[in-house]
Order: sequence, then C-alpha cells, then structure tokens
Amino acid sequence: MKKSGVSLLLGIIFLTLIEVQGVPIMKKGRCFCINTNQGMIHLKSLKDLKQFSPSPSCEKTEIIATMKNGTQTCLNPDSTNVKKLMKEWEKQVSQKKKQKKEKKNIKKAGNSKS
Repeated sequence: MKKSGVSLLLGIIFLTLIEVQGVPIMKKGRCFCINTNQGMIHLKSLKDLKQFSPSPSCEKTEIIATMKNGTQTCLNPDSTNVKKLMKEWEKQVSQKKKQKKEKKNIKKAGNSKS
C-alpha cells in the first residue's frame, strides 16, 4: 500500500512539473463562415468589418461584413476587392478616431480657458 501511495504522489508531482495541458477532443471546430459572398460591397453600406485570424476552433481566416441594415455576410479573404475594402475600412476607421481625438482635445482646451 505504501508503494502505491508513493507512486501516485510521484506521478502527480511529475504531471504538475511538466504542466499537462488539455487538448480539445475535436480537432476541427466551427467556423463562422461556411460560404463567402462573391459580390462587391460598397464602403458606404458598411457598418462594421471584422477579420478573424485562424484559431483552434477554425483554421481559416474569416472576414465578416455587417451592413448598415444589420445583415451580415462573409467575404473571401483572398479576394483582391476584399483586400482593398479592408484597407479602405481601416483608413476610414483611423480617420474617425483621429477626428474624435481632435474634438476631445479642442473641448479640453476650451474648458481649461474657463
């Protein structure tokens, strides 16, 4: 009995030291996108554009466009048009952030004068 208790204790210590991590049972998880939209999407009709990098649950890059009317569509990340759209979207978002920051700084400057 003592030998089995010591063996068990040594086994637990060994597993703790090598930091055993759980491995998901399913190797291929679920992706958001089953099919991708092949049509052209205009920047003006977009509400949001998100890119999801490959992960343990989905091994492919996914781009999901949310339209102003609330519908969502998956875009082909390898498409030249989608790559252009992503660059334009990022440019537009950074311009909006810059404008908000400038407005905030103007308000702070106005408040400090009072």
